[in-house]
Amino acid sequence: MTTAAIRLDALRNGAGKLAPGLVAGLLLAILAKLLASTLHAPAPLVAVILGMMLGALGLQAQLGAGLDVFAKPGLRLGVAMMGAQISWSEFAALGGPAIVASGAVVLGGLGIGALAGTALGLPFAESLIAAAACSICGASAALAASQAAPASPANQRTTALVIVGVNLLSTVAMLAYPPIAHALGLTAHQAGVFFGLSIHDVAQVAGAGASVSPETASTAALAKLARIVWLGPAVILIGLMLSRSKEGGVVGGLKAPPLFVLGFAALAACRGLGLIPPALVATMATCSSFLLLAGVGAISAKLGPKALLEVKPKLAIMLGTVTLAVAVLAYALTRIFF
Repeated sequence: MTTAAIRLDALRNGAGKLAPGLVAGLLLAILAKLLASTLHAPAPLVAVILGMMLGALGLQAQLGAGLDVFAKPGLRLGVAMMGAQISWSEFAALGGPAIVASGAVVLGGLGIGALAGTALGLPFAESLIAAAACSICGASAALAASQAAPASPANQRTTALVIVGVNLLSTVAMLAYPPIAHALGLTAHQAGVFFGLSIHDVAQVAGAGASVSPETASTAALAKLARIVWLGPAVILIGLMLSRSKEGGVVGGLKAPPLFVLGFAALAACRGLGLIPPALVATMATCSSFLLLAGVGAISAKLGPKALLEVKPKLAIMLGTVTLAVAVLAYALTRIFF
């Protein structure tokens, strides 16, 4: 057999191993999107449930190679493509206070999460994954942080469980925060800022804002955008913190940012300079959402439903603690700056 024939045969074998998992990942993302729209439920949460159901079938050996494509490179590409969604002109509409307030929420949430996780006895990497989800943008931030953390089954399990937790907390916040904002005497503009700075996931931010007024919905979306801008720097910070911890191993000097973070920054810069046509921005947003859902589903499918039985009460306590802390911090900053 010639060298070319050997390579072709190896390529076919590789494609044969990847194909079942790739098809499963695609179907998970499509079904999650359709069911989320039909049930008016958070798509990442639906993807986790569908993934767990697939994992219960015990097909990890047959699907694992293809699912890894979505759980690793596909997931990183999806996070990187989020950078194209950052509109600097819209972001500038909130001005300097938004930069300061959103940065304070992100840094404060990460710090409180690290301290709370340590106090509760959680592994440092798991604490930072959970803290990132509560501080920045829910499921997307948890996935991004997990890529900066050491690869391990424990961290993957925590990521899936954090996605479930933050979606449930975001739904509660979507329902509870509007009447709380009214009771606290916040104006429509202030309420929007408060929702954007405190609620984890974008969909629930939009829902909370829309329940008050169009102005509140618009302001909430912009405030949320301000938090998402900090995703790249936060992931770099998480990587640095883990590199200095016992879990990550002490490393001399600064580590280079992950490639997906550089891609996020590059696409954000290109969008800000007007180098990405609007049609392409919309396409990239769709692709990013799809890849993130496929990544969530793939991670959940590899874990299976038994992972839910292994959830630590400490993790649930931490998610609630950081969520409350972020809400208090967001309210204080809203009063100060807006």
